[in-house]
Amino acid sequence: MYSLRMTSTLDPRNLDETTRYRAAKELLRHKVLSGEVGHGEQLQTELELCRITNLSRTTVRKAIADLVKEGLLVRFRGRGTFVNFDRSPVQKKLLALLVTQHSNVAGAYEVLIRGAQDMAGELGYQLILANSHNDAGAALAQAVSLNEHKVAGTILVPLQTPLPDATNARVVHALRQAGQQVVMVDEFSDDENVPSVCSQNREAMHELTGHLIARGYSRIAFLTSARIEAVREREEGFLEAMKEHGLAVPPEYFLEVGSRDPSRQGIQEMDVLMAMRTPPQAVICLHDLIALNALRRCEERGWNVPGDVAIVGFDDLPASAISQPPLTTVHQPLMEMGRRAVEMLVRRLKDETLDELHVRLPCRLIVRKSCGV
Repeated sequence: MYSLRMTSTLDPRNLDETTRYRAAKELLRHKVLSGEVGHGEQLQTELELCRITNLSRTTVRKAIADLVKEGLLVRFRGRGTFVNFDRSPVQKKLLALLVTQHSNVAGAYEVLIRGAQDMAGELGYQLILANSHNDAGAALAQAVSLNEHKVAGTILVPLQTPLPDATNARVVHALRQAGQQVVMVDEFSDDENVPSVCSQNREAMHELTGHLIARGYSRIAFLTSARIEAVREREEGFLEAMKEHGLAVPPEYFLEVGSRDPSRQGIQEMDVLMAMRTPPQAVICLHDLIALNALRRCEERGWNVPGDVAIVGFDDLPASAISQPPLTTVHQPLMEMGRRAVEMLVRRLKDETLDELHVRLPCRLIVRKSCGV
């Protein structure tokens, strides 16, 4: 039996009957929707809930009865009350995509969203979008909201917060506790039953780094970010290529961007790199938004690209082809990633066996003038 606890007890002397009832209902409702008590798990008895909440048995029983009507709980005579997400035929066709977008930046996930929407429509499902804005609290609140709408399955784009692994694990847990199927994009889950789809980040970054080395660059810096799985793979591809060619990577050449805002990432870091006594000859950016910011900063400071420093990115956003100079980058199959994530999610909802639990899609090097074509 799952232990249900409150942060504080309610004092019925300070609450009227209606308020006590609403408080009990919202408390139990939140425990269910947040995943604290999961699908198929048993609530404590009415008497135990009364003791914990300091409310009458009549009030607790009324709250439970309402949640039974909402399809969140089910009662069995002689056995007790259990969490049960009863989904309607329409809700069984409802999917969600939880992304981590900043309101002032259109990044790679715009393309992924289009792919997911297209595939959901083709398969006869509705896809709703939710946005965590890369905030842990907002992500958990969105998970509660998706559970409240009884979404059947969610595609999760991982957060890049100071503790991304713990945050993403909490979101996955909340969704799974509500009986949802979950597919991760760009990240593995600690839950071995959660599939994922990602690019071949390590191989693509290895190829990009090798291309710069082949063009004669030896002092190469790397601008990275919070270390979700996709980030770690790109870092590994870079470091492996440098090691294979006997090139050192000084600590000052390996920088994590200081801002969580993509519109600012790479700006102060370029100032730092170019102010060094021995500045890098080339800068590899974790993704195109960082690289495009770096290009603009170079233009502002009068640094020639690629004459003074080469800059490359990763994603192949539409803006990368028309930047000045056009950006060398890696084309991620973002549209296909969105499509595959939905396909995997739907197959899981149909209890079909996946051919691969963790799909890794190939990328393509796009060479343009920012690295000295």
